[in-house]
Amino acid sequence: MDEWEALNKGTGREHFDSPSRFDLGSVRHVAQLTKRVRAQPPPPPRFTHRSLVRPYARTGGRTRPAKELALEALVATTERGRQYHGVSSPEQRFICDLCVEVHSIAEIAAFAGLPLGVVKVIVDDLENSGAVQVQQPGFVLSDRSSHDFMTKILEGLRSL
Repeated sequence: MDEWEALNKGTGREHFDSPSRFDLGSVRHVAQLTKRVRAQPPPPPRFTHRSLVRPYARTGGRTRPAKELALEALVATTERGRQYHGVSSPEQRFICDLCVEVHSIAEIAAFAGLPLGVVKVIVDDLENSGAVQVQQPGFVLSDRSSHDFMTKILEGLRSL
């Protein structure tokens, strides 16, 4: 027996490793699932900066913002915020980065892992510095179509 035949001699386990022994039908389903998972958008980032400082110390001890912000108020980063003008803390920087896409106050608190009151104070500070823009929910009272809509609802309720 020459060297080539000795190297390529079977091990006696060929029937165990035969592809016909394995069910490869499920591989197609795994490939489809992998494609679906890869096609989904990546989840928003999480705030990972942790320190021993209490969250309320970051707001100067304030527990309420200067003006009331609703949980569903939408926050968007302005051009000033993208350049971090008026941004002084890691939390403020995270909120500016996160709100490049519009998010609500409640979503920001969840992503940042901070108490809702702290997030409201930080967002209020960012709005005062011009780094973010906050859109409060509800109808605009000066909008004529909103006023007409509310009048129709009131008339409908009275007719019941």
